[in-house]
Amino acid sequence: MANFYEFFAGGGMARAGLGAGWTCLFANDFDHKKGLTYQANWGTGGELTVGDVKQITAAKLPGVADLVWGSFPCQDLSLAGGGAGLRGERSGTFYPFWDVIRGLIADGRAPKLIALENVCGTLTSHEGKDFEAICQTFANAGYRCGALVINADLFLPHSRPR
Repeated sequence: MANFYEFFAGGGMARAGLGAGWTCLFANDFDHKKGLTYQANWGTGGELTVGDVKQITAAKLPGVADLVWGSFPCQDLSLAGGGAGLRGERSGTFYPFWDVIRGLIADGRAPKLIALENVCGTLTSHEGKDFEAICQTFANAGYRCGALVINADLFLPHSRPR
C-alpha cells in the first residue's frame, strides 16, 4: 500500500487511475463544484480541502506521501490559451504548489515521486522556457524529471494528449 496527495484534484481522476493500492491522504481543489464532484466520487472521509493552493502548507498535510500528484491548471499553457504560460494567473499556480513541495522537503517528508499532469503546450510554451523552468525547479530540489505524452485514446474513445 502506498500513500499520495492529489493537488488540483477535480473529480479525483488521479485517484481513480491509481486504484485501490494507493491511499489518498490529502486532496485539494480550488473550485467548490469540483469539490462536490470529488466527494460524490470518493466520499467525505476528510482528505479533501477546498481552497486556494496558496493557503496550503506542508504542516496541513497528514502523514508521508510516496507520491504527490499535481494537475495544475492548463489554460495559460494550452495552445488554445492566451499564451501567458507559467506567468499566467492559472498555470502560474505551479509555483505555490511547489512551495508546498519545498515545505515537505524541509520537513523531512519529501515524496519519492512527483507527477505533474498538463497539456502538451507545457512543453512548447514560450519556446520551451516554461518547461525548462519546471525541470530546473525539480533539479534544484534534487529530483530528476522528464516528459511523457500520453493520449487518452489509448484508454478512452476520444483523443486528448496530455
